[in-house]
Amino acid sequence: MTRTLLRGAGTGLALFTAGLLLVGCRPAEHARPAPPPSPSPTATPSPAASPTTARLDDSYFAEGSCARALDPGGSGTGAHYEMVPCDSPGAEAEVTKRSGALTGVAAALPHGADCPDGTDVALDLTRNALTDVANNRSAWACLRNLHDPHPGDPGGGGGVGIVVGDCVYATKSASGSDTVAETRCDGKGDHKPEYKVDKEYVKQTVHLKGSTEATCPDEATVSFTIPAPPGTLAMNPTVACAEPVD
Repeated sequence: MTRTLLRGAGTGLALFTAGLLLVGCRPAEHARPAPPPSPSPTATPSPAASPTTARLDDSYFAEGSCARALDPGGSGTGAHYEMVPCDSPGAEAEVTKRSGALTGVAAALPHGADCPDGTDVALDLTRNALTDVANNRSAWACLRNLHDPHPGDPGGGGGVGIVVGDCVYATKSASGSDTVAETRCDGKGDHKPEYKVDKEYVKQTVHLKGSTEATCPDEATVSFTIPAPPGTLAMNPTVACAEPVD
């Protein structure tokens, strides 16, 4: 019997002031020599670049542009990138798809990234640009790394959602319920792969007369619900069927 696991959908700037000491000099018969000047403070480089507020128009992370990560390892709403020329040594990823900037009520509705297969990072441009959410502007960029690794490929341990060919391991959610999380199939991730997804199907909430509901194959050991892509609202959940990793 297939066991079901439910997966939960789930600096600062250092400021300093250099004071100018203005000393008034007056000729004096027994004037003392001036003390040697104090050494000038040495500026220390900032440890890391910081995201800056940007204008969220259609030129921001346009399709075909390139970017580099400001916080390597970040993902989705937690990642921050900056645009760089594609021939720059610092270019790390290319924008393969970019949703148009939505405004007003449309920006408040769930629309998601809608990224193509192989997307390594779905970037929430509203958060990346540090745009005031009160302006009700929203857009997403789908990024594909220019070089390996590609976590968005099947078995890569990341990307947008879980697809056939991905591996997962069993864990516990914050509420203590059984859940799964994605990891690399080659065993080089932080967690050893336990199950590999071999089938996915959409679980219909409304069944038409005479229709047959899809199910996992008998050999599947576990099944779990895949959360909708970031920013979307799926009416019919997608179920993944998985078998143990040898």
